[in-house]
Amino acid sequence: MAYVLQQLWLAVGLMAAFIALGAVYWRRQHLPATATRAPARPGRIVYRDSPTVRVADSQRVDRTRKVISLRVGASLDVLPSAAALPPRFRITCKSIVDGSDLEAAHIVVEFSGAQLSCGPLVHETAFNEFVIPRASRDEHRSSVFYYYERGDSLEFMRMKLKSADLAKGLVELDIMHMHGHWPSQYDTAG
Repeated sequence: MAYVLQQLWLAVGLMAAFIALGAVYWRRQHLPATATRAPARPGRIVYRDSPTVRVADSQRVDRTRKVISLRVGASLDVLPSAAALPPRFRITCKSIVDGSDLEAAHIVVEFSGAQLSCGPLVHETAFNEFVIPRASRDEHRSSVFYYYERGDSLEFMRMKLKSADLAKGLVELDIMHMHGHWPSQYDTAG
């Protein structure tokens, strides 16, 4: 008999604990917005596809997105460069790869002397020289990119092949380049 009473008290105690926990949970979910909730954090900046994003005067984000067409053997300067300096961002199409099911182009990229990276579907033949396939659904695997971050600036570039027409000798590339500058601790102490 004592064992049954002990089990009954245990069941009643557990039930009371679950009811108390449920009441606390329900109360927290139905508190008014002004009552003891943590203050909302300021929203983060979300960048969309636009040429320049407006930010504070001491901050600047330049964003370029272009679709360019190149003939085999031709080159194009995506970013203008000074006359006596090497190109800042130049793309040269060397050839179009002829394959039964593969649409790809052999390109050379000059990017201010920086070494570029590529996805696993892209074949790097030499320094900044790539055989790039047409962009698939997983475009990161079939693109050439560059990412560099310092404390106060960020530079990002991504290039993917949209199409390569062997009959016309024409390649179409989708290029996105972003350069952002944020004030350092020395710029804002004034």
